[in-house]
This record gives sequence, C-alpha cells and structure tokens, in this order.
Amino acid sequence: MLRTLWAAFIAVLVTIPAASGVIIVAVFSSSARAIDSIIRWWARSIVRAAGIELGGERLDTLDPAKRYILVANHYSYFDIPCILAAVPQPIRFMAKVSLFKIPLFGWSLAKAGFIPIDRKNRRTAVKSFDQAGERIRRGNTIVIFPEEGRTRERTLRPFQRGAFLLAIRSGLEIVPMAVDGTFDVFPVGARAVKPGRVTIRAGTPIATENISVREKEKLAGEARAQIVAMLTGYEEPPSPAG
Repeated sequence: MLRTLWAAFIAVLVTIPAASGVIIVAVFSSSARAIDSIIRWWARSIVRAAGIELGGERLDTLDPAKRYILVANHYSYFDIPCILAAVPQPIRFMAKVSLFKIPLFGWSLAKAGFIPIDRKNRRTAVKSFDQAGERIRRGNTIVIFPEEGRTRERTLRPFQRGAFLLAIRSGLEIVPMAVDGTFDVFPVGARAVKPGRVTIRAGTPIATENISVREKEKLAGEARAQIVAMLTGYEEPPSPAG
C-alpha cells in the first residue's frame, strides 16, 4: 500500500509542473521537441515511482526519421507511461474524452496534441481519427489500443478497425507493440500497485502502401497475431482478428 500511495503522490507532484510546462511551450508549437521531453520526463517519473523495471526489445528497429501507427495491447493504466518512457518517438495517443476534462492535466493533453475520442459516439469518433491524421502530418507517431479499452484478462480482445483504416489512409507502417508485465503491476480492478518488470516489445512493421480498405481485417489479424506471439511466445497464436 505504501508503494501505491507513493506512486499516486509522485503522479500528482510531477503532473502539475509537466502540464504547466506543456501548456506554456504549446503556445508556440504543439509539436515542439520540448513537449516530447516533458512528456517523457513525466512518464519516466511515474514508472520509477511505481517500482517498475522498464525494458525494451527491438525498439531500436524503429527508424527515428520515420513515423508509425503503433498498435498495442491494453492491460493497465501504466501502459501509457511505459510506452511514452520507452519508445524513442514523438508520440501522441488517442485518449478517452473524460481525461480532457481534468483541470490542468486535460488542458495540457489538448495543447500537446493528444486526441480525445468518445467511442460511444460514432460521429465524434470519426472526427477523432481525422485529428489523428492531422497529428501524423505534423510529424507525430500515433499510438492506438485497438481493443478499445483495458482488458480484464490476459487474453486479447478482438481488434477494432479504426487504427488500421487510419494506417491505410496515411500510408504509414503499422508496428505491433506488446506491453508485457503491466497486467501484474496494476490490472483492471486492482487497489494496489505491485512493483515488477515491464517490457515493451516492437514487432515487425506492416506496410500499408497500396493496401485496399477491404484488407483492414487482414491487417488487424496480422498485428494481433504478432502481439499475442510476443506476449506468449507462440509463433502461430490461435486467436483471430475481430
């Protein structure tokens, strides 16, 4: 419980200056490198406070000069800071709209170019993916959780199509990303943070140039299979795309 209280205290402590710094820098540009540095400092502070030993595998295969659509499994609230801390890219997330209503923190998300999404409202959800396309044009890598929410089990839920439509329309490569360990650190419904090892693994990039929209389910299936394989060690995971 002491670890949980400490992690919560640090989260509040670092969020205030980080959010304030982002808002100030964003007055000049929401794509400024300084914003990425602030975001990464915020994420690493939270990861350390939770007692997470963070590691990465194959992250050096990501070309610093290129931008990607990263699709990842979603076990825990700690998935986001772990990805932000580990992946050397100017990352922006699609985040649930309620986060943007939090004073200061939500304002900084909007100023930094994070994308609010309300999946219950189809019209605004479509607009959110249009905003994601704009962030890509400004030079950001976009991270999407295609399960559309945290899962309560280790088994991945079916992947929804939005991330793959965005990738096809933008022509960017999809990189499947496995977040391994956050289920043990702080799963859905947990009351206490349990320190442990978290590994972020990058899969093999999936090209989307000259790919038809009709092939979005195939892309989803390939990305999901890679993530399951990285999490379980199975080369041919049995779970199909949804």
